[in-house]
Amino acid sequence: MANVIQALLTNSGRAALAESFGGPTGGFLASYGKYFKIGTAMHTLVSGQEQPLPPQASFTDVQSVVSGVFYYQLHYQAADILFINPTTIQFRCFLDLLYANGNPGLEPDTSPGVDGPKNSTSLGGNSPIFFELGIFDPQDVLVAYGTFPGETKLNTKTLNHLVNINF
Repeated sequence: MANVIQALLTNSGRAALAESFGGPTGGFLASYGKYFKIGTAMHTLVSGQEQPLPPQASFTDVQSVVSGVFYYQLHYQAADILFINPTTIQFRCFLDLLYANGNPGLEPDTSPGVDGPKNSTSLGGNSPIFFELGIFDPQDVLVAYGTFPGETKLNTKTLNHLVNINF
């Protein structure tokens, strides 16, 4: 079952959106969603339970990058982007069984800008627990950002997030 996340349009995302309608690409879909990053930052301990922190419109990257902790990057396929209605666009952020399990032996870290895991050593051999997700455009601008209750990624479990952006 998919986890539906209501994402916040970032300040830089608002600027990118305005430019996309008047720019050379001639449309929103072609210039808005290119890839996503899902990360293990943006949570705090409340009454003994890890809780997500609220997203901020001023963010320019997922906080896992800023904090130097584990995150995973993956490019979208055309079918992963869906216009729900004139005011909502939805991005499917899917991690298959073999993706993002935090095992550098099976899936070694990749360099920035390349699909795959980053900062695996920060997990200390544990499975990642994801709390944040960001959507990026072709110019590497964070256009939307959301947080959600922690979700552990295992090699026996896929993660399927449907990220809605309302305008």
